[in-house]
Amino acid sequence: MAQPDFYKVLGVAEKATPDEIKKAYRKLAKRYHPDATGGDKSKEAKFKEVTQAYETLSDDKRRDEYDQIRQNPFPGMPPGGAGQAAGFSGFSGFDGFSGFGGRGRRGAGRGAPPMGGDIDEMLRQMKARMGQGGTPFSDLDGGGEAAGQNLQTNLQISFREAALGAEKSVTLEPGTGAERRLTVRIPAGVSDGETIRLAGQGRPGAFGQAGHLLIKLQVAADAEHAFVRKGADVEIDLPIGLKEAVLGGAVEVPTLEGTRASLKLPPGTSSGVKIRLRGKGAGDKRGGRGDLFAIVQIQIPKDLSEEALSQFRAFLEKVG
Repeated sequence: MAQPDFYKVLGVAEKATPDEIKKAYRKLAKRYHPDATGGDKSKEAKFKEVTQAYETLSDDKRRDEYDQIRQNPFPGMPPGGAGQAAGFSGFSGFDGFSGFGGRGRRGAGRGAPPMGGDIDEMLRQMKARMGQGGTPFSDLDGGGEAAGQNLQTNLQISFREAALGAEKSVTLEPGTGAERRLTVRIPAGVSDGETIRLAGQGRPGAFGQAGHLLIKLQVAADAEHAFVRKGADVEIDLPIGLKEAVLGGAVEVPTLEGTRASLKLPPGTSSGVKIRLRGKGAGDKRGGRGDLFAIVQIQIPKDLSEEALSQFRAFLEKVG
C-alpha cells in the first residue's frame, strides 16, 4: 500500500513553516475527529491519516527522514532515476532509520546511507516511530491524547430524582490535585445504568480541547412508597378496606412530588383495578410526563370476632 504524501494530506507546501503545519492540522482534526463525525469510518480513517501526517511533519528529525525517503527512496540512485523509472516496488540495502543523518532543517545532508529491508518494512518502522501502534489519538508531544481524555464516574440518585429530574453535585478526580466539583443536571426520565455525557468536561488535550465526562447513573429503588417505573408511567399499590371496596368512598394516593392526591372510588371496586392519574408519572425524553396508576389491593381484615363473622355470613347469604 502506497504511503500517502503527508504534505498533500495536510494541504501545505513542502516548505511550509511549523506554524502553517500546525494551523492546517488543527483545522482538519476538528473536521474529521470521531466526536464530530458520528462514527463515520471513512472520516475516522482520514483523521488517523491527518494525525499521522502531523506527527511526522511537526517533528524536525522525523520530517528530515521523511523528506529523504520522499526525494530518494532508492539509496545510491538520484531522485527520479532509473530505479523509479523501472517501477521497482521493493529493494534491499535498507537497515531501518537509524542511519538517517537529518543534518539541518531544510537543506544539507540529503544523501542516505545504505539500509536494509524493503519499502513496506521501512514504512512500517516509520509508522511505529510516529506512535501509531494502536490508536490515532496519541498526544503530539508524546503523552495523553490530542483530543483530550474522557473521565468516567458513577452517581447514585433516588427514584424520584430519576423520574422528575434533579441537580446533583459531582466531585471529579478527588485527591489528585486536579479535584473539581460540578453541578450536574439530571434530566427527567433517566433509568438505572444510563450514562450521561457532558462534552468538554474531561481532561484537556494538546490543543486545549477537553474530553468528555461520562456519568453512569445508579437509581435506587423507592423505599417509602414502592413506586415502580414502567417507562414513563409509574405504578403504586393502593390498599383499601372492605368498606371502601363495597361502598366506595374517598381515598388518598401518594405522588412523586411528595403530596397526596384524592380519589373517589366507585362502589364495588375490585382488587387489581387500575386508577389513572394523568400526567403524574415520570418525565420522558421529549419533555412530557407519563401517568400514575394506583392498583387497588383490598385488605381483608384479620382476627374478626365470631359476631362479625356471623354477620358477614348472613350478608353473603342475602347477596348470594
